[in-house]
Amino acid sequence: MRCGAARRMGLAALASLIVLCGAADAHVLFDRATLRRWTADSAAVVVAEFESDVGMWRAEDGSDRQEFFRVRVAEVLYGDVTPGVIEFFPHAEGFPSFHKGDRALLYLERTSEHLEFTSLAPRFPWFSTQGAGQEWRLDAGASGEAVLEIARRIAGQRSSSPSNPRQALRDLMLAELASDVPRLRSDAITELVRARDMPGFFDSETTPAFTAWLDGGRLPASERLALVRILDGAPGFDADARLFAMTHEPLAGRALTQLVRAAGSRENPRLRAWLAGLAEDPRLEVQREASAALASAK
Repeated sequence: MRCGAARRMGLAALASLIVLCGAADAHVLFDRATLRRWTADSAAVVVAEFESDVGMWRAEDGSDRQEFFRVRVAEVLYGDVTPGVIEFFPHAEGFPSFHKGDRALLYLERTSEHLEFTSLAPRFPWFSTQGAGQEWRLDAGASGEAVLEIARRIAGQRSSSPSNPRQALRDLMLAELASDVPRLRSDAITELVRARDMPGFFDSETTPAFTAWLDGGRLPASERLALVRILDGAPGFDADARLFAMTHEPLAGRALTQLVRAAGSRENPRLRAWLAGLAEDPRLEVQREASAALASAK
C-alpha cells in the first residue's frame, strides 16, 4: 500500500465521513464534545424540565443584565445540585435553543468558580456552556430514553471508576452503535477515532464485536464506511475485503461518493477494477469521482 494511504486511509477522509454521519456541530470534527465528554467533564449533570423560554435579568441599579432559563431539576446524574427549581445562564458560542416544555440533559458549571462571573454568582449559582446544537433534548419516546440511559451509564462510571476503563469504553461505544439514535452512533464513531490510537484498544478478541456492525446491515453506509476506516489495521481486520463487499451494494449519491474515495486510497486490484468500471458510468458525476480516485492512486 502507498505510504499516503498507509494503514488507516487518512484522517481527513475519515473526518469527512464523520461530518456526513450527522455530527451536530460538524465544524469541530475531532474535539467536538460528545455525550461522554459532556458527562465526564461537567461539574454537574442533571435532567432538566424547562419552565420558561429565555428570560432577561437586570440588576436593580442597571449595571448588569443576563439572559437566563428557569428549569426544574428532575434527576441529578452527577454533582452537587439539589432537585427542584433553579435558574441558570448560558455561556457558549451560539445561543442554545431551549424552550419552555423541553426536557433535556443539562450540563452545569458553578458560577462562583469563575472570576469573570463574580457579579453574577449571587444571582445565578450555575451556568451552562451548552451552545447551539448542543442542547441534548430528551424526546418523549424511545430515543430520549436511550440517550438518558447512556448518560446515566457514563455518570455512574464517573462516580465509581471502572476497574478496566478501556473495556468500559469499548462497551460504551458498542452500546451507542447499537442505538437507534443517529446522534449516539455519531458520537461512538467520533470517540472511536480518538480511541483507536490507544495501544491495544482493538485486539483479536474485541475487534470482532465492532466488525459485527459491518455485517448486520443495520448501520447506514456512511457509518459503516467510517467504521472500516477506523478498524483498518486492527488485528484480523481486512479493510479491502470490506470495501469490496460494499461495491456490490446498490449505493448512490453521497454514499457512493464516499465509497469511491475510500477505494481510491487503496491499491487492491479488485477495487481498482471496480473504479475503472465506474469511470465509464453514464452518470457524469460518478465518472468524475471514479476518474479522480484512479488518478490519485497513481
